[in-house]
Parts: sequence; structure tokens; C-alpha cells
Amino acid sequence: MKKLAIIGSPVSHSHSPAMHNFISQKIGADFNYSAIEVPPENLGQAVAALKDAGYAGFNVTAPHKQEIMQYLDEISRDAQIFGAVNTVVNRNGRLFGYNTDAEGFYMSLLHGGINPYGADILIFGAGGAACPVIMYLASHGAKSVTVINRRRERALDIARRTKELFGADIETEITKPRYDIVINCTTLGMEQNAGLSPMTDLSVIDRSSSAVDMIYNPPETLFLKQAKTHGAKTMNGLGMLVFQGILAYELFTGTKLPQDMADMIFREVFNL
Repeated sequence: MKKLAIIGSPVSHSHSPAMHNFISQKIGADFNYSAIEVPPENLGQAVAALKDAGYAGFNVTAPHKQEIMQYLDEISRDAQIFGAVNTVVNRNGRLFGYNTDAEGFYMSLLHGGINPYGADILIFGAGGAACPVIMYLASHGAKSVTVINRRRERALDIARRTKELFGADIETEITKPRYDIVINCTTLGMEQNAGLSPMTDLSVIDRSSSAVDMIYNPPETLFLKQAKTHGAKTMNGLGMLVFQGILAYELFTGTKLPQDMADMIFREVFNL
């Protein structure tokens, strides 16, 4: 049996093993997927151990999506541009890094009935999870993208890189009275930050807005609860998990999955 994994810290909350093992069962593939806790100080050692143990590939979650890049043999153009890797494929002992987060997130929006094309989008966060989404949305037809981050210089850096690479402008201050889509790409609302939200000004959302949280555990964060009180449509990060996972699985195995795989996962793994 071939081995796959997800590495991160913390990682015990991850639904990735259940999802990937379900896919393998559905298509009759001989892969087993597990979750491996890897503290930041052990990342290099863990990558070497996974490679030596013959893992076919592994997903990478916080806080390793940027640091992982120094341990890889080759990195895809998209991952280089986004500055983050979430999927590593082992090909004959060489490690290839990819990013399926950005496209997976975009696919999850469309699947959830949220169209980012022509939308004014407000994003909280500018870290390894946020950067691919920011650049992807800005370069795929959003009317405007505004990024708010605790350390504004990180948002300014992403804005500069996005302008250089795609010719798209990123704002780093809230200037509009309302936004069509508001996205939380921070960890506020998750685990030890469960009672926190990035939003302080709820006036920028209304009944025609959509609020999206990258967090899927808990399924409804304080951010989404706040948005719901203002009548906004809400969606958590489960869809992103599913669609980026499908793209990652196809990279791991070289197998094109059935078009209805996402719906099967939502229905049979998550009872939705």
C-alpha cells in the first residue's frame, strides 16, 4: 500500500485523512492517507523522513506552507508566484511542490453559488494561506480586492507582487461602504482563537454580501455568525478543503477523478 499524509501543527483536527481515504476507496486505489504532527522546528527532519519512508506525497498545512519550499527539489510556477506550497509529490525520490489552494478555493466559491467575477472583495489575512487566494482572485476577474492584515507591510508586499506579476491593483485599507464578498484567511475563530473574529466593522456587509471563512472546524466561526446577523450568505472552508484535496489527489496519483467526486465527498464523508 502506498502512503500519503498531511503535515502541520496542529493537524489533529484535519478532515483530510477521511476525505482522501474515501477517494481511494471509491476508485479502488491502493493508498493510505494519515495526519502527522510536525512542529516548525522539526520540518526539515520530517520531510527527509517522509522521503526516506517512500511516501508518494503529502499535503502541507499551517504553519509550513512557506517554509516547506526550501526542502523541495522543484516548485511549480504557480507555487513560486504564490509563495506557498500545500501539495508535495515524490517522484522517484525528487520532491515537487504545488499549490492547489488558490484554484480549489475559487472552485469552492463557484460550487457554493458565489461568483467572484466583477465583485468587490475584502480579505482578512496576508499569510501563506491568504496569498494564493488574493493573487488568484485579483487576476481572475474580481472588480477590486482589498487586503487587511495586522502587519500592513505584508499586505503591501502582496499588493506590490500582484501588481508586478498580474498588473492587478490590491488595496490595503477599507475604502468602500460595502463589499460583495468578505473572506477570513486568518486563524481567528479556530481552536485557541475560537472566540475571536477579524471583523470589527460589520457595516461593510449586508443581505447581498457573502461571507466566506477558510476555517471549517468549527463549522461556524464567530466571523460567520456576525455576518449572518447582517443577512449575509455564509460559507465555511469545507468546500476549499474538498476541492484543493481533489486537485492534490490527482497530482499524487496521476488519476483524473470523476466530475461528481466533490458531491460524493460532501454527501458521504461530511453528510451534507
